[in-house]
Amino acid sequence: SRRAAPVPTGFTEVALASGLLSPTAIQIAPDGRVFVLEQAGRIRIIKNGALLATPFATLNVDATGERGLLGIAFDPNFAVNRFLYVYYIAPEPMVRNRISRLTANGDVVVPGSEVVLRQGDIRSAENHLGGALHVGFDGELYAAVGDNSTPTNAQSLGNIHGKILRLNTDGTIPADNP
Repeated sequence: SRRAAPVPTGFTEVALASGLLSPTAIQIAPDGRVFVLEQAGRIRIIKNGALLATPFATLNVDATGERGLLGIAFDPNFAVNRFLYVYYIAPEPMVRNRISRLTANGDVVVPGSEVVLRQGDIRSAENHLGGALHVGFDGELYAAVGDNSTPTNAQSLGNIHGKILRLNTDGTIPADNP
């Protein structure tokens, strides 16, 4: 049986929203809005204490097993360029992990603004797909790519599975990567 972790002394447990379906990640935008990812591909926003009825975006994802919409990060210059990054499992043209940049227009995505920065393949794995996405103190994008249900992938330099990728925010590889 699942049990919630006890709330540490000095903290209070408060529900931010209800009605979310299989949330996978949460990130607070620089302006204070809370972005929540749903496994099936919707990006939802909690604003001023309320879950907005209209999703920020709905991406076409493969949500089989542990697949789906898995990671989100905001560009360091989000207030100016309105860029955010997502990590998800795309179903077409073949099942693959994908890192994309989206552009916000207020509480919704700019239609057609998705720019695919990087993608790979996941073959038949339905778990161990990674998905954590962060912008580091160096301004670079860091993406955790799972081992694709093959533990030896993490030890192999011949593939991207089981690695943390370091990318420029335009998807190129930084010149100073090891």
